[in-house]
Amino acid sequence: MNIYENIWFFGRNTSNFTSTNQLFLNNPLIELWRFEVVYNFTFETSVSSLNFIINQPPYNGSCSMNPSNGTTSTLFTIECPNWFDEDDVKDYSLYIWTTDQRERMMIAFSSVSTFQVYLPAGLSHTIMYIRDTLDCTAEFNMSSINVTTDFDTINDLINNIQNSANNPLINILLSGNQNLVGQVIVSVSQQFNQMNNESIDNAVS
Repeated sequence: MNIYENIWFFGRNTSNFTSTNQLFLNNPLIELWRFEVVYNFTFETSVSSLNFIINQPPYNGSCSMNPSNGTTSTLFTIECPNWFDEDDVKDYSLYIWTTDQRERMMIAFSSVSTFQVYLPAGLSHTIMYIRDTLDCTAEFNMSSINVTTDFDTINDLINNIQNSANNPLINILLSGNQNLVGQVIVSVSQQFNQMNNESIDNAVS
């Protein structure tokens, strides 16, 4: 382990020993760890140790999506059966991305292993995160999925908005006043962003 000194852990001969998570991530098969401290005095040596177990992620399961393709109006069913964890599985989160996995976006989360989602248009890569009650997470890559835009449904929505005269926000959108329309869009977007942030907070808490 000396070759990893000042890479995975620091201060081995000091009172401020520090270990990075890479020490554990690069040794996933090791569950039981011991940190030992040796105190050398003039006439005696004292040893103190700390034993601990690294929490393991959920395992033994799989995830699938049905149907494999659809439109923006398709209700996709996610099934993640047979996941097991000694600490119990806490929740399941679905993320998608297009070209860069670092820009993945959370679509949904659920405390049950089978749930349904709507997906945005485009070719998306999908990945599930399965988390236990101690927040240790397993990843499961699913097949890419191609979702096309359902223009009929969108046009129906636009027609319904245009034919609605009772909602004051819709009246503003139909007024043609760019300033007012922009203000309404910003206001509604803020509400959607707040709802999305609350959903994300619930998913990661």
